[in-house]
Amino acid sequence: MRHARLSEDHKIIGLKLMLAIAALPGALAAAQDIKLNVNYVCNGERVYVESCNIRDLSDTSTCMVAHPDLPQHNGFMAYTNETRGALKKLLPTCTQPTAQELAREEAFKKKQQEIYDANVAKANPQAAAQNSQRASTNQVGMNPSQVAPPKNAEERALRRCVSSGRLVATCTGNGLLGAFTNMISQVLPGADKKPQQPGPNMAGVFQGAGHWRLDFIDDGVLVNCADLSPNQESYSLDLKGGHATLTVDTTPRPLILAVHGDGTITGPPGPVTINGVIAAGYVSGAAGTGATQRDSAGNLYDAAGNRVAGNANAGHTVFAPKRVTCPAINLSSKGAGVGVQTMETDLLKSVVGGDKGPPTPPGIRMHGIYAASTGFSVQFIPESVILGCGPDAARAYPYTVEVTGAGAVVKIAATDHPLTLAFRPDGSLDPGGSGPYQVHGRIVTGQDDNDDFTFAPMEVTCSLAVLAPSQQLPSSGGNAAMMNAALGASGTGAGAGGLSTSAAPLGNAVLSVVPGLPAQAGAPNPLAGRPYVLLRSSYADAITKGGVTVPPGVSPYIYVGTACGNRTPDCQKIMDAIKADAASSVRADANGRGTFPGVAPGVYYLMISTVYNSKPLAWGQAVQLKPGANSVTLDLSNATPIK
Repeated sequence: MRHARLSEDHKIIGLKLMLAIAALPGALAAAQDIKLNVNYVCNGERVYVESCNIRDLSDTSTCMVAHPDLPQHNGFMAYTNETRGALKKLLPTCTQPTAQELAREEAFKKKQQEIYDANVAKANPQAAAQNSQRASTNQVGMNPSQVAPPKNAEERALRRCVSSGRLVATCTGNGLLGAFTNMISQVLPGADKKPQQPGPNMAGVFQGAGHWRLDFIDDGVLVNCADLSPNQESYSLDLKGGHATLTVDTTPRPLILAVHGDGTITGPPGPVTINGVIAAGYVSGAAGTGATQRDSAGNLYDAAGNRVAGNANAGHTVFAPKRVTCPAINLSSKGAGVGVQTMETDLLKSVVGGDKGPPTPPGIRMHGIYAASTGFSVQFIPESVILGCGPDAARAYPYTVEVTGAGAVVKIAATDHPLTLAFRPDGSLDPGGSGPYQVHGRIVTGQDDNDDFTFAPMEVTCSLAVLAPSQQLPSSGGNAAMMNAALGASGTGAGAGGLSTSAAPLGNAVLSVVPGLPAQAGAPNPLAGRPYVLLRSSYADAITKGGVTVPPGVSPYIYVGTACGNRTPDCQKIMDAIKADAASSVRADANGRGTFPGVAPGVYYLMISTVYNSKPLAWGQAVQLKPGANSVTLDLSNATPIK
């Protein structure tokens, strides 16, 4: 039986999706009446069922079937959608998976079930104890101070995501859909590797006459027209000058396009010449070996079932370059169908049993975190934006990006206090005021009889201020008393453990940080939005006191970056040690300036890092703080290169 190939839209699900699907909870796979992720050989062709609709178990519901032996399309595996009924008839006629393969799959599902259960427990740490008390306890009305504090930054991020109003299916799958960053991992030099800078981007699918199609994904845009295969290209988006200009890096010339607010994209009049690729053949992984079949481990067998030696690589499609001429670009998102990015996220949500939720609107979107020294922040995610005050209070709202002659703005549809953020030339976002802003946050308190999460209010107020691009959320800010009550009394919240905050300063010695690095043409200030931490001990001593031994001759910065980059047990010890030793912290503004909340006079140590001219720099020197105002300038003369 030869399966029908998927449409062009559905063939090009990327490698990210394949890896993510492999990590989905085993309990959901176990609920299927068709075995998943094991190889059947049907008419000499390997097939395996990757996922099925878990909400509809009828014979008319569909499953996604992978075909590893069919020619790949633009480097991606071929897939078809088949009904359960068709698969129930087909699979018993095929060569069955081996006992070893079935055993491996069962072990994998058990492991993934454990991971899934752990993720749910992180979002709701008291669920087990509270489930036994549901008959006598009103979970919604319980005191937030009764909720156990988060154990680490990962758990805090998971709770924040759920309480902001985002889909539980998305939040419990953060390891699949992209984890949130946390304060310490960004402060520690070397723990991040050239993260994507916050700013505007594009989403959705746009198509037009001549088979033109632009499908925007996380890492670029898939471009094709005429008979070309979709080819990934990079792009940039400029919102200056009252116009949205999209530049796609095609050859022989880049496409310079205009993005309009009505969901269309246009280019200059006249035809367009573009270089691309077309499928020009298929090379079998078994070529030249005499093999006709392959098992799940990649071993090759001949038609009689005998194992043969030879190349055990997967087959692949061969592409040939081609230049085509296509009509003038006049594209629309209306009726353009679903793109690769949406298929990835929707499939993941459906498999973990969650609703798809609101779709990501096509057109100009935003990505990344913008934060102010007051603790106020905005975190852009595909379908919405999360307004935050401090590390925990957060609420998600829809938003739009508009470009007019007066400039570009982000309009956030918060119910009782809408916000308009104007783009500034330095890349920051200006809310147009400095008054108080109340974030209607919540905290997870348990689950009800339907296993839905329950919440208690966590209202926190921050002052509005200019928001600078950032790689992490604020570690403090807002009404410290309310935040501490919501986090519990264990000393993990802002202001705990002797941390000075603007709401509760611990002394009258105030340190201001002044940026002194030479400006770089066309680049934002390298210290903009960076976290500044004031330690009571030196960086190395703070780590040692936390029970971590840095090998002789190794820079503590390099050791910490390696430990956290590889997620070793020492990383959590280091994060706890830094938090315990911190006296005060602040986030720099768009110009790189920051003023710490007051501390007691004495000797303290800086913990500041950035990347300048592609080289990591750190400031960790001691500073003697006297009562009143103090200042330190960060420049190349007092910076330490991290090697």
